[in-house]
Amino acid sequence: MDIIKLAEGGFNRVFLLSMEDGFQAIAKIPYHIAVPKHYATASEAATLEFLHSKGVPVPKLYGYSASVDNPAGVEYLIMEKAHGVPIIDKWFTMTKRERHTLASSVVEIEKKLFGFSFNAIGSIYFASDVPSHLQAPLYSKSFESDIQDDTHKRFCIGPTADYMFWYGRRAGLDLHRGPWTNPTDYLHSVGEKELVWTRSYGKPLELDFPHNGPFPGKQHPDQYITLLEKYLAMIPYLLPKQNSDPRNQPTFRHPEPLLLAAGYPRAFENPDINEPVDLQEPKLPPEYDSLTGEDKAEADELYRRQTLFYYYRIFNGVHNRSHLSAIHDPLLHPRKHLVDRAGRQWSGNLMTLKGALVRMAEYWPLLPDTKGIKCPIEFSPDEIEEFHKNEEIWFSLNAVVNRWRDQIGMNEEGWISNQQYESAVERDKGLKKELIKMTEGDQEDIELLHKGWPFRDQEEVY
Repeated sequence: MDIIKLAEGGFNRVFLLSMEDGFQAIAKIPYHIAVPKHYATASEAATLEFLHSKGVPVPKLYGYSASVDNPAGVEYLIMEKAHGVPIIDKWFTMTKRERHTLASSVVEIEKKLFGFSFNAIGSIYFASDVPSHLQAPLYSKSFESDIQDDTHKRFCIGPTADYMFWYGRRAGLDLHRGPWTNPTDYLHSVGEKELVWTRSYGKPLELDFPHNGPFPGKQHPDQYITLLEKYLAMIPYLLPKQNSDPRNQPTFRHPEPLLLAAGYPRAFENPDINEPVDLQEPKLPPEYDSLTGEDKAEADELYRRQTLFYYYRIFNGVHNRSHLSAIHDPLLHPRKHLVDRAGRQWSGNLMTLKGALVRMAEYWPLLPDTKGIKCPIEFSPDEIEEFHKNEEIWFSLNAVVNRWRDQIGMNEEGWISNQQYESAVERDKGLKKELIKMTEGDQEDIELLHKGWPFRDQEEVY
């Protein structure tokens, strides 16, 4: 048997196993720092098996171990090698018909994923992999009566495998990690885990460069705790009151209520700032034939993205109307942004969570079931005015750092493939050298850069 390493991701190493008779399979082995132990592997195995049993085109599960108690000494998944090619390999050559087929295929799959009526929010497991006191039934009672297979017996909903509930010292904290039968309880747990962690381990932090210039000194976690408490006060009003409301339905696309899981997949996102008011099919610009070089390439790329966005909207309107309705909820993005930011670890950044709260307070009349009820959080006019001034500066600095990331070749989390690592290190050194030169010898700026260089080696797990 030949073993070839195919790739390394954020949580796993992936290997191609080739047998002497030509049979091939994929093996995934989590890094030793990947969390949660046991649950991450057990849930992925069960998820693959469940989806495969429902006719969703995912690799067939051949075997797994959710513990290190096996001859290999590691957790692992062994699955079928998926056929086909990555979309990136076909991106520039896809015909209009192929883009049409891609969008319709994705929507058909998502229709199945949105169609399962689960009993709780959490991750899917084989019932044999989760202690009984941490299990919730797989389906809602009304949906289970229509099921013709044994999936409700083989599988259950258990604790979330979301690594942010287990990251660093969170693994040792007494947190509610699911399953959650009430969606507001889930939203509460998202913020509560960070509140408990910040109270236990949060410490004053200085911001990274270039933010440490306009916002000098140490930022204190007590201020972050106050913002998290404001988030918790907003939770009872973020979702419809009735658990039975379809918009509160846990989805398979992401283990959250529909109003948080809805949205456009990256390949189908709107490339324009505003969403079109009609359903007119995109067209190349009238002057397309006269364009040359880079301008024509930009027009082609915009047309590709506009077309995929258009097809995705059309097919959701025909086949997955509940998803399209949730996408059109006016507070979809502010709500998702608020929950996402409340689930982030304290890093000295007070601006982003505060901004999400300020906007949600402004949108208070648009939230469900809030008529006649006063918003539970308040910001004074002076506080809001000062915040908006600082936020404008913050956004401009974020744009600068994003350009630096692109120049180095890393994503937002700092991940770089092994193949690109050495060259990225050199680009990082070159960028830093160039910025020091731009300071023209200003020792204060140079000290801020050295002290807060955003791509320095530092402890990230705590």
